[in-house]
Amino acid sequence: MLLLFTDNMSLSFHLAPEPHLLLVLFTVCSLLAVRRNVVQGQQGDGCGHTVTGPESGTLTSKNYPGTYPNHTFCKWELRVASGKSIILRLGDFDIEYAEDCSSSSLKVYISSSANDTYGPYCGNVKKAPSRIQLTSSVVTVEFRSSTHISGRGFLLSYATTDHPDLISCLDKGIHYSQQHFSKYCPAGCKDVIGDVWGNPQQGYRDTSVLCKAAIHAGAIADDLGGQVSVALKKGITLYEAASANGILTKTGSLSEKRVEIIKDCDDVLKSRHLTASSSWTEKNNIGELIVWSPDKANVSSKGHPWAWAANLDSEEEWLQIDLGERKNITGIMTIGSTSNGYNFYVKTYKISSSKDGKTWRTYKSKNNKEGKIFEGNTNGRQLVRNNFIPSFVGRYIRIRPQTWYQRIAMKVELIGCKISQRNGRIGHPRSSRPLPKPTVIPTESSTLPDPIVVEKHSPGFNLTVILIVVGSAVIISTAVLLLCLYCKKRKTGPRMDCSFLGVCDKSVKKQNCQRSQQQPTESKVIIYTSEEGLSRNFTGNNLSEYADPDIIQVGIAAQKASSTFKPPMDDGYTIPLVVSHYDVPFSGKNHEYAEPLSNQEPEYATPFVEQSTEPEQSTKKNVYIVKVAPAMQEEL
Repeated sequence: MLLLFTDNMSLSFHLAPEPHLLLVLFTVCSLLAVRRNVVQGQQGDGCGHTVTGPESGTLTSKNYPGTYPNHTFCKWELRVASGKSIILRLGDFDIEYAEDCSSSSLKVYISSSANDTYGPYCGNVKKAPSRIQLTSSVVTVEFRSSTHISGRGFLLSYATTDHPDLISCLDKGIHYSQQHFSKYCPAGCKDVIGDVWGNPQQGYRDTSVLCKAAIHAGAIADDLGGQVSVALKKGITLYEAASANGILTKTGSLSEKRVEIIKDCDDVLKSRHLTASSSWTEKNNIGELIVWSPDKANVSSKGHPWAWAANLDSEEEWLQIDLGERKNITGIMTIGSTSNGYNFYVKTYKISSSKDGKTWRTYKSKNNKEGKIFEGNTNGRQLVRNNFIPSFVGRYIRIRPQTWYQRIAMKVELIGCKISQRNGRIGHPRSSRPLPKPTVIPTESSTLPDPIVVEKHSPGFNLTVILIVVGSAVIISTAVLLLCLYCKKRKTGPRMDCSFLGVCDKSVKKQNCQRSQQQPTESKVIIYTSEEGLSRNFTGNNLSEYADPDIIQVGIAAQKASSTFKPPMDDGYTIPLVVSHYDVPFSGKNHEYAEPLSNQEPEYATPFVEQSTEPEQSTKKNVYIVKVAPAMQEEL
């Protein structure tokens, strides 16, 4: 005889050799254990969606966001780690109002103290506080309803005081204006009402609920919640739908802003080698044998329409990926096959990992001691993503199909990063020994050695100092070069003295720079005392044609003509100083221009002319001093 005692009842069984009696015994024990756990978390028939994590959770009334039923009751007991306090956040509240909330109400109190009570609350969101901060690690939430006409009920989230930036499952991107912000999402937002448009690659429409978008992107797990970093960017024309982490988003139209969930370690990992437990071989219409081998199981592979397919439909089949080295693995993407009219795909699967190819570990979630079953594809065409939270380190990954459609067939791709990138450390050099060739069952020799830190000191000068010296030399050389070029290009006015540069660079030390360093002697100064002499020497027919000299007007003679062409000299016109066609004076009607160049003989540069310092003797007599610099031989 076996006596089994529980809180409210006792059961007695007589042990007999019949195996079906033992099965009944274990079934009853399991049911009682489940009942005990449910009673500890919640009681009553009016409880709706409930997820209670170690640090956060979400509660709703029954049928939320529909009308809650009449004459219902529910009580939740919320617990966090000892020494911490609880914050409550009401995301939505709509309970039919009555005086003193005698009909339906929501009440919160601390279990250890009957005096610390908040409520009862009823009415709409204006009648209840949006946030309640308590001073206990154990809190009781109680909801009652009686006969009523309408009311959605309530949506409540909680977290520890370590997360004062707690938000509701209903908060959206349009509720925030900051370009970058971080908020804490509670556990349990995945199955709460709210739409999401977009995908992790493009981003999400700003009208999407943030916490569900973060779950879809793989930033947090629904059963744990967590901190989410968000960036608001310019919207795009079209948001494409995608399936990830059990959430199927919608296709969205243009929006003003776009929500980007910021994550690290989210790169596609290249598979070095793929193997499988078996492969299916089929014969096509023309008699060719087609092998659905594991090398066709890469999502990014091109050139063939097939995928890997197992020879048998069994849970013992597996597909193995060798990454070549240990890496942080944060997610996986799968797709089925629709080639040749087939529609094969895997509905659910488990994940196993290994660092050496010998010892395998089944992936488990934090709150589940058994292997986690991932939701796979619902058709053979759409890519489905699942994230591993927490992530793990491994080199070999095995996908073990649990359920499938028609035949086990799939393509896969892993997501993650190098170990140094995830941990924020500088990458350690690995052994120079080449990796062994992959096999179906990896051997111990394929395991990479532990990281070795190698410090390398380079001899000589410090690289930074060398770069600074070289940069300074380049800047100084460039400045000298520009000054020398400036000396060369000066054509009028006082010449720049290049002597302060020491020497001109050979590549730019031309005749013009040398000429500016020499002064003409008195024997080389020619003085003309009349306009006739000037005209005779520069415009006479016995000389070759030259370009008009640079002449500075002296005296009271003024420019009289406004014609486009230069008037004759005997009309009293004084030649202006013409450095370029922009330097001629403006007459008010038309610009004046220099005479066209003559085509009879080649043109040459003219002597430099400077204004005389001698006083004027008459209004009709101008004095000019022409300094002719001797021709210099260009330095070789």
